[in-house]
Amino acid sequence: MLSIVRPARWLSSAAEGDAYRNHNPAGALYAVAVASVDRLFSYGTLRLPHVQRETFGAELPTAPDVLAGWRVRMVRITDAAVLALSGEAEHPILEHTGDPAHRVDGAVLELTPAQLAAADEYEVDDYHRVEVTLESGLVAWVYVAR
Repeated sequence: MLSIVRPARWLSSAAEGDAYRNHNPAGALYAVAVASVDRLFSYGTLRLPHVQRETFGAELPTAPDVLAGWRVRMVRITDAAVLALSGEAEHPILEHTGDPAHRVDGAVLELTPAQLAAADEYEVDDYHRVEVTLESGLVAWVYVAR
């Protein structure tokens, strides 16, 4: 993925579409290659180090955050592989309430597209992934009740 970076001190440039211009630090844009990253808000087993190691191949750094307007309930897990990995027969699952007083504490993980696909494989059919805005202002994926 190619991102165009312009620090606030830089002037607007008519050449915004030209990511290769970099000769004028006062007004030009610079192209910066960055890895594609997806944010995932986790409030359950994907925060567990052993689940991360098995699912993503490593423990991932996390940052605490909160999702408002949702509440947690528990769902019984019957998938043998998920049961074996998590060690828990019941997992938390989110339901949308729209009530800002309902708040879910969790953590933001930054995942590669391959890791996000692995998270999709880990989650059972009771869940589906939606995009939300967290209290921090970050936009992230989260797994919620179907």
